[in-house]
Formats: sequence, C-alpha cells, structure tokens
Amino acid sequence: MQWLNKRLREDRGATAVMLGIMLVPLIGSLAIALDVGALYAERAQLQNGADAAALAIAQDCATNDVCTNPGGLAASYTNGNANDGAANVLAPSFPNAHTVVVSDSTRVAGSNAGAISHPFAALLGIDNTTVHATATAEWGGPGSAEVLALALSWCEFQESLAATGQHVTIRTDTNKLCKHAPSTEVIPGGFGWLDNLSAPCEATITLNAAGELWLGSNTGGDITGDCKAKLTALKGKTVLIPIFDLTKGTGANAEYRIYAFAGFTITGWNFPAFKDLDKSAPLCPPPPADPKDCPKGNSWRGIQGVFTEWVSVEDVISLGGPQLNATAVTLTQ
Repeated sequence: MQWLNKRLREDRGATAVMLGIMLVPLIGSLAIALDVGALYAERAQLQNGADAAALAIAQDCATNDVCTNPGGLAASYTNGNANDGAANVLAPSFPNAHTVVVSDSTRVAGSNAGAISHPFAALLGIDNTTVHATATAEWGGPGSAEVLALALSWCEFQESLAATGQHVTIRTDTNKLCKHAPSTEVIPGGFGWLDNLSAPCEATITLNAAGELWLGSNTGGDITGDCKAKLTALKGKTVLIPIFDLTKGTGANAEYRIYAFAGFTITGWNFPAFKDLDKSAPLCPPPPADPKDCPKGNSWRGIQGVFTEWVSVEDVISLGGPQLNATAVTLTQ
C-alpha cells in the first residue's frame, strides 16, 4: 500500500510538469484564435473605410470639377466603417490630377491608442499591433467600356446640353445636322446600331488617345430580338452610350467614328412592331421647326431618354477618354 501511494505522488508531479509544458502551446493557440482574429477584423474595417473614403472623394472631385472636402470625407468614411467609430486617417494625397490615395490606421475609441492590445499574445511577448490600410481611386472620362450596341450622334448630345435633365427623343427620320469643332465636316443626327457585338446587343468600345475608333453599323430603323430584350431590361436605367462625331457610308455599310461616352437614361422607344413611348419626351424640334418634322401618330422611329451624369464603379469601365457628361470613378487599389 505504501508503495502504491508513493507511485501516485510521483505521477502527480509528472502531471503538473506536463500541464505546465502544455500551457505554452495552449496560450499560443488562444493568441492566434482571439488576438489574430481581432487583427483581421480591424484590417477589414480599415480597408472598407479607406475604400469608401477614396471613392467618395473621387466622386466629389469628378462631380464638382474640384475636390471640395477631401479631409472631411476621409475622416467621415473611415470612422463610419469602424465598429468602434474610430480610426486614424492621414490627409488624402493626390499623385496626379485624377487620382486620390487614402490611408488609415488603428485608433481605439475612448483611449485613442494607436494600437490594439493583445491580452493573450502579451504572454508571448507581443503586447500590441497597429494595423494599416490604403486605397486608391481614379476618376475621369471613360476610355473603354462594354456598352449597349447603340451609338448616338454628337448633334443629339450637343442639343441636350441646353436642356440638361429633360427628356429627349432621338429620331432616325429627321435631317438634323451639326459640326463638331474644330472639324468642318457635317455630322448627321440620330443614332445607329453597332455591328461589333461582344454579347447580345452589347459592344466593347476602346478609344485610343486620339479618340479614333470606327465601328460598322446598320440602319437605326429596325431592331433585333436581342436588342428588344436588352432595351426592355434597361428601361429607366442609366447606361454609357457611345457618341459618334463623324460618319461615312450609308445604311448597312455605315461606319461611325466614336468620340467619347455619355450617360443616358433610357425612357422609351418606337420601332416597327416594338414600342414603349415616353410621353414626357417631345417628338417635334423646338421652334422655329419645320412642321413636316413633327410626325403623325406612330410614323416616327427612334429612342427616348435623358442625358444624365453617371458615376460608375463597374470593372468594365476604364479611364482615359474625353469627358462629356459621364465620369467614371474606379477603385484601383
């Protein structure tokens, strides 16, 4: 019996030693599970805040043609995306005239400490950590985009500038003409369906530095089944529309030179056996218009809508083209 008690006392000593040894990896596991998890959560909040701030500043700069309050927007969005409502943010920087960089880091609400304390990792010699995040956004005229396979005339866009926000009817049965300075060549009005489809009723447009891109087209009086479905889905939505400033050829052999993109909200249309009219869009040109330019009944063909400013964060938009009414804002980093 004495021998058994002695062996039990020896085992208890060994168990204590083993427990002490096992505490080290146990504490390390807790540090990973809790402290490292907190770091990942902090990093996600800071990155969300930096992304939102960069996009908001870029949109403000694009909309107002000047950056009105970059510091205030950066503080508002970085703090607003932190669970505790607190983050340190540096003054936004502008590497060039169309790019903003926002950087933020850890700030603990209440104490305003610049680092997160680690209750478990501290036992391993890691007391606290500061987390950082950075986001970069750009703005400017779209230079490449996947768009509705429809190009509108520079004439129509120029006319819309005098009536921003008003509903317009862009017809293919009128002889509206204009010139795009400094060019002396006459540009016809109306619109045309584009041939180079990258998807049903969609075209991929990429402008070069000079805005030179010629695209084949067919007459705007007819419409394919794919485009019928596309127009129906896009009614009431604002999309990028290519603007052409020169044409050559006619009918199915027509080609359009794409100059830039414009934001256009589609509100109605009238094609053979396919119509959805916008009664707010006038059919007749403003005075002094020729009475014959006012159609009777449904004897006209065209598309209706509103030229509007559009800010997009879509990945299908890249920058570098002339800036009309459409400004793209993209998060690049």
